[in-house]
Amino acid sequence: MSPEELKNFLKSKMRMSHVYQPLLIRYLLDAGGSASIRQLAVGFASEDEAQVTYYENRIKEQPVPVLQRHGVVDSLNEVINLKVENISFEDRLELRAICEEKIAEFTAKRGIGLWNQMAINVEPVGESLRYEVLKRDRICQLCGATNEDERLQVDHITPQSKGGSNDISNLQVLCAPCNRGKSNRDDTDFR
Repeated sequence: MSPEELKNFLKSKMRMSHVYQPLLIRYLLDAGGSASIRQLAVGFASEDEAQVTYYENRIKEQPVPVLQRHGVVDSLNEVINLKVENISFEDRLELRAICEEKIAEFTAKRGIGLWNQMAINVEPVGESLRYEVLKRDRICQLCGATNEDERLQVDHITPQSKGGSNDISNLQVLCAPCNRGKSNRDDTDFR
């Protein structure tokens, strides 16, 4: 991939559901084109060592697979490499600036709260508990969607970011769109 191809990917082809892709590319640019998962995780977490494990897993799950499919990076033995040949210092600066712009645009669109999920140490709902809640509620408690209409998710009535627990009394089934809409803004029990 040439620097021009990467610029084109960043500017017009990259679709983002989160800030991780340009962040990963920016860190690889800063590291001279190659970094380990651990180095990237430390970069992502900045100075918060408690987040390193979170970012190691996050990097492996997404954005590495997405960027690999696009031919932007490759991965070997926990080391991620930017697949850009003959990159000049000027190209590196311009590509990094594009990454910064993408990160800023995404942050402006989603707000600084996009980082909140990493700021709290939350325990996921276990599979058996998830099964019990889905068995109990069966449909989205807000709109009535079934698992044939939408993907059903287990929602924390009182969000974990506001002290909510994984107790079954604090859990309800919402479809994915309703759960995204509710987010962690309120503690409405729709049951």
